[in-house]
Amino acid sequence: MRSRCARLACANVLLALSTARAAVAQTEHDIHFLSEHVAESGMDAHYAALPWPAAHLEYGGWEQSLDVSTASTRTEFMDLDGPMVAFGATKGVGHKRGYELLGFYSEMDVSGTGGHSTLAAGFLRDVPLDLPNVADFAAARGTLRHFGVGAAYVHERSRMHSSQLIAGVLLERAEVLGFRMDYRLAAGADTGSMGVLDHSSAANFLTPLVGWQQTRSISPRWTWSPRVLLTFPLPPGDFDGRLTGPDFDLGTPNDGKPLAIGDPFVALGLALAHVPSGFEVDIGGALLFAATEHVSHAGVGRAVVIHIAWRPHARRPP
Repeated sequence: MRSRCARLACANVLLALSTARAAVAQTEHDIHFLSEHVAESGMDAHYAALPWPAAHLEYGGWEQSLDVSTASTRTEFMDLDGPMVAFGATKGVGHKRGYELLGFYSEMDVSGTGGHSTLAAGFLRDVPLDLPNVADFAAARGTLRHFGVGAAYVHERSRMHSSQLIAGVLLERAEVLGFRMDYRLAAGADTGSMGVLDHSSAANFLTPLVGWQQTRSISPRWTWSPRVLLTFPLPPGDFDGRLTGPDFDLGTPNDGKPLAIGDPFVALGLALAHVPSGFEVDIGGALLFAATEHVSHAGVGRAVVIHIAWRPHARRPP
């Protein structure tokens, strides 16, 4: 009797463990979800490193900003790394008001050592494979090219602490070029089948942005500026998909409906500026992006952005 009870207890434990493993497997994100977040995490990094207006609006001249940044994100087993360069110019045109013009360009490389995920391809019709099923993915490659221009209205609420509200729009384009990885099905009726998954895409966005910054003096040589910026890419762009395998080659939009790319993003920052040289580093942006990007985009495990700006004619706030 005791032995039978022990066997029954062991069976219950094994069943519970099996059920838990199945639940975990069902909650894992598929490869298409992760691929979309690779590109969107790169876009987020560059929103976090856009040029900001000069701390004070000045009449009759332009205040320029040259911004360089580098970003590195990791989504499961896919890495995205690369630099961005941006330029901004601010001009005062009236009492407590002005505008900013800006532009940016970046290219980031996709790489990865490989890993396991679910191949679903639900965005394609009539795929001749037993899907969804777990697959081994290898040799992730590609390039995210992200660039745009924009303009913003700047309202200076207080000159004492240089508190500013910014509202504007970006015209931008995100190109995911040659974004491919090899796959081999590891489960199901077609175990062992191999091919290529391709999520190369291109999308244009008209992106409203709203921001706030305040600049205060720490000393005659240093200032600090807390900031927040909201971006909202519109409309959602097509995130195309193509799947090849034994005797088939299917892709959107001809053989299905594309996924969507482009999410709202809130960038938080805290910039430290050296007034005599005009150099500024966004320390808070680096820390907060690393801490919060996995919340914005599930699956992101590493999120690094380093943003440095140079304002050759920066003025110290009063």
